[in-house]
Amino acid sequence: MASLTPGDRLRLAREMDETRVRMQRMSMQRDRPGITERSKGADAAVVNGLERSYARLGAAFDAVEAPWALTGSLAVSVRVEPAYLTHAGVVLAVRNEQIAHGILDGLEEQGFRLLSVTEQMSVKNWDHEHGRPADPNHLEIEHHPNGLVAGAHLVDDTGERELEVDLVFAASGIEAEITAAAEPLEILPGQVFRVARTGHLIALMLLSLGDTGRQPEPGQFASMDAFSSEQAYIGIRDRADLTALTNAAADDDWRLAWEAVDLMATRSATRSRDLRSELAAFLAESQD
Repeated sequence: MASLTPGDRLRLAREMDETRVRMQRMSMQRDRPGITERSKGADAAVVNGLERSYARLGAAFDAVEAPWALTGSLAVSVRVEPAYLTHAGVVLAVRNEQIAHGILDGLEEQGFRLLSVTEQMSVKNWDHEHGRPADPNHLEIEHHPNGLVAGAHLVDDTGERELEVDLVFAASGIEAEITAAAEPLEILPGQVFRVARTGHLIALMLLSLGDTGRQPEPGQFASMDAFSSEQAYIGIRDRADLTALTNAAADDDWRLAWEAVDLMATRSATRSRDLRSELAAFLAESQD
């Protein structure tokens, strides 16, 4: 992905500020209908490169013949408070390998650049199952016999602003439930997305946060290579997103989050982790 000049960074910061304000305004109108009257002409006129990248994202997935839901940092910004605006996640309920590859091919034809693909697999941690401290030498990776693509990392760099997209087909085991429960929300004037529920976002962020290499000690940053630094940044972003979600979650959101992590466990999507205990620990930490 292209590096930004100081001028580019300043312009992007201004666009992000504009988008945060407009996104927050839409959130207020959803929460308290009638409290503010939308200025349609002004809202429609203030469209920047970042918002146009969202419009391309929505159009691309609306054209996909599969249920989908917005997740990732962009969904957290819609549900809670706008923060990380150049990263989005999309969950699709697809269980057919040929359809999954067809969707990836279609996205590339629309200008999305495919950076990486993740195969569906599970990791057995024999130490965890026997109550011993984890040892990397005791991890066993099991590839699923159906060979379904678990997800992909793409970037839309066809416009003025790059938008990173993490696409998930089969990583959590509850993709069908996430897309079925997603709620259509007007995230910006004229842009309606099906956005994953807060409880599902909590479960997805928790699952993502535990990935190896995403929680480094502060002293490790100086010696990191580019890949490790990127993973560290993803971990920081995911943790900030999860904290924002847990701070704002209502009782119904928590019920859905607990149901989601339990369902993930029954479908062997948690890689031998005890997500229920992890969620309880994160909740206790956030309340301190």
